[in-house]
Amino acid sequence: MKKQPPRESSAPPPRPRLIKKPTSPSGSPGPEDLSSADARLRTAVPPVIEESPPPRYQSRSVPPAPSPPHRGRPHARPGLPRYQNEAEPIRRQHLGPRDQKGRGARPGRPKAARATMKKLRPRRAHPPKPMSLTPEQRARVEEMYRAMVARNERPPEGRRKKIAALLGLPYNLVADVVRNYLQHERLRRTNFDIEKIYWRELAQGQDDARAIAETAARELQLDVGRVWWWLEKLHEWRKSLTADPDVTDEQRAQIIAAYNDYLKQSEPPEMGLHKHLSEKIGGITPRQVHKTLLQYRLSFWNNLKNISPASA
Repeated sequence: MKKQPPRESSAPPPRPRLIKKPTSPSGSPGPEDLSSADARLRTAVPPVIEESPPPRYQSRSVPPAPSPPHRGRPHARPGLPRYQNEAEPIRRQHLGPRDQKGRGARPGRPKAARATMKKLRPRRAHPPKPMSLTPEQRARVEEMYRAMVARNERPPEGRRKKIAALLGLPYNLVADVVRNYLQHERLRRTNFDIEKIYWRELAQGQDDARAIAETAARELQLDVGRVWWWLEKLHEWRKSLTADPDVTDEQRAQIIAAYNDYLKQSEPPEMGLHKHLSEKIGGITPRQVHKTLLQYRLSFWNNLKNISPASA
C-alpha cells in the first residue's frame, strides 16, 4: 500500500499578545489602529494548507484487495460479486397478477387517473332487443293482406313489401305475420272441409268412422292420419266444460241451427266458430256454445263403428 505523508498537528498555534493602543475619544479604535492590527494578525498566523484526504475509492486500474472467503459457502469465489456479469445482485421485483399471467407489466397509474380513464372509456353497447309487433299491428297486417286478396290486388313490389312500406314496419316481420296467417288459414280451411265431409257422409247413412276418414282423405288429398286427428279433436271432451251451466232448450236449438248454417258455407268465418255463434245468438258464452256442440257431435260419434284409435 502507498504510504501517506504524516499530517501536521491539528492544534491551533499560540495566539500573539496584543498591546492595547489608545483609542479615540468615543472609546473605539480608529481606522488606522484597525488596519495595523489586522496586518499584524495576518503576519503572525500563517494560513495552514491541509492536504485533501485520499480518495475514498481507488481507481479501476488498481485491482481490489482480495476478500476473505465466505464461511459456509465453499463454492463462492473470493473477490468476485455474486453474479459474474453484474456489479450488484439483482433485486427481485414484485410480480403482480398481470406479470404472473405473462401479459407484461402494466405501468402504474394513480387512483384518480384510473377513475378518470374508467369514466372516459366507452361502454360496450348491448345488442339491440329484437323488435316484435304488437297485437294491433299484427291484426292490421292481416286485415290489409285480406283486403288485397279480396280485390285481387298485386303490387309490382309484392303485397308484403307494400304493406311494410305503408305501415312503416320491417319487411321480415310483416312477412312472418303473413306466413303465419296463411298457415293458420290453410289449417282452418282444411279442418273446415273435413268437418263438412264428415257431416255429409253421416247424412248419407255412413256409420263407419274409418270409411268416413278414408273418403275425406281421398277427396282432400291428405293422409288418413291427418283426417283422423281432426275428427278426434272435434269429439274430444274437456273436463273444464263441466263447470259451465247448460243452455236452455230454446238456446240449444238456436245453436244447432246456426251450426248447420255454418256447415253450408264455402269457407269458415274470420272469427272463431264458438265466439261467432255466441255473438250471433246472444245471452250465452263461447264456452257454453262449445259445450253444447260437443254434446251434439258426441251423440252421433258414439253410435259409429271403428271409432277407437286402434281400429283406425
